[in-house]
Amino acid sequence: LDQCQVSIAGLIVTLLTCPQYENHPFVIELLERCGEILDAFLCHPVGRHQFGPHSFRVVENVYLQELRSLASEDNGWHFQASSTSTKQLEDFSLQQAARRIEEGAPKWWSLL
Repeated sequence: LDQCQVSIAGLIVTLLTCPQYENHPFVIELLERCGEILDAFLCHPVGRHQFGPHSFRVVENVYLQELRSLASEDNGWHFQASSTSTKQLEDFSLQQAARRIEEGAPKWWSLL
C-alpha cells in the first residue's frame, strides 16, 4: 500500500464504492465481516468516540427515511377531516394501522 501511496482507509472506501469491485473477494469478505469490523471500531478507545456519533447519525437517517415514507401522501395516511365520513371513521382500525406502520417502518417499529 505504501508503494502505491494508498491508505488502508482509501483502499476500503474505493473497494466499497466502485461498482467494478462489487464482486471482488476483499469486498465480499468486508461485507461478510462488517459486524465484526464495526464492533472493533466501537471497542477501540479512540474509534469509539468518533464512530459512535457517526453511527448514530446513520441510524437516525434510516428511521427518518422510514417515517417520511409513512407520512407521504402516496402512502394513504392523509385525509381531510372536513370530508371524512362517519363510515370511514367507524371503519378505522387501530390494529390495522399498527400493522401498516410495522410493515412500512420495521426498523422504527422495533423501537416501540
